[in-house]
Amino acid sequence: MNNDSIVTVVMAVYNASKTLHRAIDSLINQTYSNWLLICVNDGSTDNSLEILQQYALNDPRIKVLSQKNGGPAAARAKAYEIVSTPYAIILDSDDTYSSDLLECLTETVLRTHADAIVPNVKVEQTDGSFMDWNQTFHFHADIEMKGEEAFSRTLIRASMHGINMWKSELIRLFALNNNATYNRINADEYIQRLLFLNCKKVVFSNGTYYYRRNKNSITQKYSVRHLGYLDTCRKLIALIPEYHLTHHTASIIKEFYFRHIIHLQIRLYSDGKDLNTEERKEMKQAIKAAYMDAMAYKNDFQFKEKRMPNLYKMVSTNGYILFCLTCSIFAKYKKHQ
Repeated sequence: MNNDSIVTVVMAVYNASKTLHRAIDSLINQTYSNWLLICVNDGSTDNSLEILQQYALNDPRIKVLSQKNGGPAAARAKAYEIVSTPYAIILDSDDTYSSDLLECLTETVLRTHADAIVPNVKVEQTDGSFMDWNQTFHFHADIEMKGEEAFSRTLIRASMHGINMWKSELIRLFALNNNATYNRINADEYIQRLLFLNCKKVVFSNGTYYYRRNKNSITQKYSVRHLGYLDTCRKLIALIPEYHLTHHTASIIKEFYFRHIIHLQIRLYSDGKDLNTEERKEMKQAIKAAYMDAMAYKNDFQFKEKRMPNLYKMVSTNGYILFCLTCSIFAKYKKHQ
C-alpha cells in the first residue's frame, strides 16, 4: 500500500457477487490512481469473499477483511479501524463511481482542506433512470456550508446525502464502537449526521457517485428492525442539548421523529401481513409508546414541507385513536392510488 495516498475507499460486502465486479472495476478505472481500498466481507454466504480475494491478489492497493454478519455500519467500522489515510469514502458493493470522482474529490480537498467533500449523486429510480442530486436540489461544485446546516438538510425531505469523503480523524471519533452497532437498519445514517455536526467546513465537488437500487436491502421489507429508525431519532434528539443546536434545527429533528412514527404506523397497516402475531404486537406497542413520547414535542412541529402537511397536522393534534384511524385510511388510499 502507498503511504502517500490521500483517500481510502471502504466497502462493506454481503452476498454481492452479482455486482462486485462492476463496483470495484469502477474504482480501478479511476483517473486518480493513488487510492487504497479496504473491503469487509460481512459474513457472505455466496462467493463474494473469493471474488474479493482475487482482486486483492492482483492489486496491492486492495485489502480484504472478513467478519460474522453484523450489518453495513459495523462492517465499515472494522475497516475504519485500520484506515491510515487523511480521508475516507464509502463505495457500496452494488454502486459505482464516475471515472473522475476521486480526482475531483482529492483536488477539492487539497484546495479547501474541508472536513467533508460532497460529490454529486445520481440515484437509480424504479424505471431505471437516474435522479441527479445536484440538479434536483440546485447544488454545484464549490458551494460551502457549516456542519449544522448540512446536518439539518439531511432530515425532512433531505437535500444532503451522506456519501462524502470525510476526514479520517472524524470517522475514528464518531463512526466506531456503539455508534456502528446499536442497530442494523440505519446506524450508518446516524453516523453520517453526527459527522456533519462535527464538521467546520463542508464543500461540494464535481464527480458522481451512482447509487443503485437494491431490492434485497434490509430496509425494504417491513420488519421489527424498522423500529431502529425510532432509536436513531431518539439519539438525534439527545444531540440537541449536547451540541447546543438552534431552535430551528431542534424543531426539525423532533418533527423528523414524528414523521417516522406516522410512516411506521402507515406501513403497519399496509405491510403488517409480513409480520407474525408477536411481531405485529411488538410493532404496535412500540409505535404507540413513541407516539405518546413525541406528543411532548408537538408544539415544535412546523409541517412546512409541501407534501401532505394536513395529514401530519391531523395525526398530531387529535389523539392516538384518531392517529391510528387516519394512518389506516391513508394506507388504504396509497394502496389504491
